[in-house]
Amino acid sequence: MKEKVLNALKWFFKSYIWLGVLLLAIDIITKQIILGFHALEGDLISDWGFVRIRFILNRGAAFGMGTGNAVANRVLYLVIASLISIGLVTYLIIKRKDVKAYVRASLIMVVTGAIGNMIDRIFYAPEFAVVDWIDFYWVPGWVWVFNIADSCIVVAAFMLIIYVIVGEVKEYKAKNKTTVKTVNDNKKILSKTEKERLEAEQAQEKESK
Repeated sequence: MKEKVLNALKWFFKSYIWLGVLLLAIDIITKQIILGFHALEGDLISDWGFVRIRFILNRGAAFGMGTGNAVANRVLYLVIASLISIGLVTYLIIKRKDVKAYVRASLIMVVTGAIGNMIDRIFYAPEFAVVDWIDFYWVPGWVWVFNIADSCIVVAAFMLIIYVIVGEVKEYKAKNKTTVKTVNDNKKILSKTEKERLEAEQAQEKESK
C-alpha cells in the first residue's frame, strides 16, 4: 500500500499536475479578491509603481481580443479552450513517457490558462466575462490588461518557442559536426591512398633501376 502511494505521488509530481493545480488556485483566488473590491469596470484598485491593479471585464479572448458579440465570444472561447485542453491532455496521456519534463510543464500551463478563463465564462464572473487585473502601464505602447491564466498561456508559449529554437540549433550543430567528421575521414582515406600510390611509384622506380 505504501509503495502504491509513493508511486502515485511520484507520478503526480512528474506529471506537473501539481503545477497546474497551484496556478489554477492562484488564478481563481486573485480574481475573487479583485471582485471583492466591488469596483466599477475600469477602476484603478491599486498602483504598485511598476504595475497597476485595475478591474477589467474581458468579453473577448485573451488580452481583450475577440469579436464584438459577447455571446459569440463566450461560445468561441469555450469551444477553443475545450479543444485545446482536451487535445493537450490526450497528448500528455498517450505520450507521457516520451514527453520531456520541460515540455510537459509548458503544456500543463497552457491547459491551466485555458481552464482558468473558462471557469470565468461558465460560472462566477459578471456577464460571463473574464476578470483581468494586471496592467503593465509603464511599458511603451502597452494597452493590455491580463490575469494569471493569460500569463500561464503566454509564458508556456515562450517556453515552447525557446525549446524548439534550442532543439533546432542543437540539431544544426550535430549535422555540421557529422559533416565535418565525414569530410575529415574522407581526407584521411584520400591521404592514405595517395601515400600508398607514392610508395608504389617509388618502389616501381627502384625496381626499374
